[in-house]
Amino acid sequence: MKSINSLSDINVSRILRLIWQQKGISRVEIASKLGIDKSTVTKNVATLKEVGIIHEIAEGVTGPQGGRKPIFLEITPRFACVGGVEINPERFVCCLLDLHGSVLFQHQEMITPDVYQKIQCKGVFEKAYNMIAYEAERLNVSLVGIGAGLPAMVNSDAGTVIRSLPLMIENEYSLVNDFKKISSVPIYIENDARCCCFSEQMVHEDLSIKNVLFLLTEYRVLQPKEGSKNNLSVGMGLIINGKILKGPEYSAGEFKSLLWTEGKEGQFQAGEDSLERIGYDDDLMHDVFFELAQHVAFLVNTLNLQAVYIGGIEAKYALRLQELINDRINYQWPYDLQRKFEVKIASLGSLSVAYGAASMFIEQLFALPSLAAPSG
Repeated sequence: MKSINSLSDINVSRILRLIWQQKGISRVEIASKLGIDKSTVTKNVATLKEVGIIHEIAEGVTGPQGGRKPIFLEITPRFACVGGVEINPERFVCCLLDLHGSVLFQHQEMITPDVYQKIQCKGVFEKAYNMIAYEAERLNVSLVGIGAGLPAMVNSDAGTVIRSLPLMIENEYSLVNDFKKISSVPIYIENDARCCCFSEQMVHEDLSIKNVLFLLTEYRVLQPKEGSKNNLSVGMGLIINGKILKGPEYSAGEFKSLLWTEGKEGQFQAGEDSLERIGYDDDLMHDVFFELAQHVAFLVNTLNLQAVYIGGIEAKYALRLQELINDRINYQWPYDLQRKFEVKIASLGSLSVAYGAASMFIEQLFALPSLAAPSG
C-alpha cells in the first residue's frame, strides 16, 4: 500500500490511475472528472510525461466554441512489464504483461509429483522467475514486479500462505519471504480464483460490472504425490461492489458442497472416488455439475451477481456447466421479474490465473494512496 507524503502525491496518483483506467483521455477531461484545477493537471501530467510513464497519442476535435484541440493521453505500455505465475500441483504457468495488459510472453510446464516433492513451491517459482526475468531482459523492458496465484488460503497483505491442501502446506508459511531470496523485484501473492477475477477486470475494463463470481473448476490430482487421484477442484473468486472479496480471515471463496457428508475426501457429495470418473462418465458429470450449479445459482440470486465466469476445465465441459448454471439461476429465482445476469466462459483459458496475478500487480502499481494507516 502506498503512503502519502503530500497532497501532490494524491493528485499524481489519481491522475495516473484515471489515465490507466481510461486510455485516451485529455487533460480537460481529467480535470473535470477529478475536480482538480486545470493548471494542477497540466503540471502533474508534464512531470509524468518527463518520467516517461505516460505519453500523448492523438489530437481530438475542436469543440463548438473553438479553441485548441484536446490532446489525449495514455500509459506508455512498455514503460515497464510485470510477471505473472500460477503454481498448482500439476503445472506452472508464467507470463509477462506490459502496462496495458498485453501478453509479451507466456509459458506452461507440467510438474511431476516427484519433482514437486523435491523443489516445492520455492523451486517452482524459481523456474518461472528465471524465465520471466530472461524474457524481460531480452525484450529490453524493465521488470518491476511479479504476482503469483496459488490454490491456497492466502493472506496477500502479509505475503503468507495460511493453508493449502493441494500444495501440502499444513502450517502458515511466509512464502513471499522465501520468494524474495530468488527475485530482485517485489512480489505479491494471492489465491488463484481471486487472481482470475483480476484477469477478467483487466480484459473487459467494464466499470459497470461490479458484482461477479469467477468459478475456477480444475480436474487435476488432489495433491502432488504418487497415487493421488484426479479430483474436480473448485474455488470461487468474488467481486462485490467492484472490490475483490477476501474476507477477514482471507478465506472468501473456499468451497465445499452443502450436500457433503463426513468421510468424503472431495468437495462434493459424490466423493473423490466417483469424481475420478468425471471426465469419462457423462451421467456422473451431469450429477456433479448439477450439484455445483445449484450452489452457484444460490449465490447469484442471493448476492444479485451480474456475471459468472467459468474457467479451469476443458471447453466442452465448461459449456455443459454454463448451460446448467443458467438453468438453475432461472429455476431458483423466486419472482417473475427478468433476472439480468450473464454466465460466460473465462476469457483467457489456461492463462487466467497467471495473467490475473500479473494484472493484480499492475492494479497495485496504479492504486490510490491510502488515507488511513498507510503501511509504506
